[in-house]
Amino acid sequence: MENNNNFQVNKQFALFKGKDVIIGLKNWDEYEGKIIAIDNFLNTVLEIDEGLKVIKGGKVAFISIKE
Repeated sequence: MENNNNFQVNKQFALFKGKDVIIGLKNWDEYEGKIIAIDNFLNTVLEIDEGLKVIKGGKVAFISIKE
C-alpha cells in the first residue's frame, strides 16, 4: 500500500478555505459561514453561528464566496 503524504487539495477548492461563503445544497438548504476544511470531494467543515457543520460533498449544489 502506497503512503501518500503529499495529498493536495485542488487549488480551486483550496481558495475557499478561511473564506465566508454560502453553500447551497441539492435539497435547497443553504448554510452561511466560514470554511474550516474542504477536500477534493467537496466534503466541507463550515463554522456557523451554532458551531461546526459537516457537509457531505455529494449534497453540495454550489459554493459562493460572500463579498
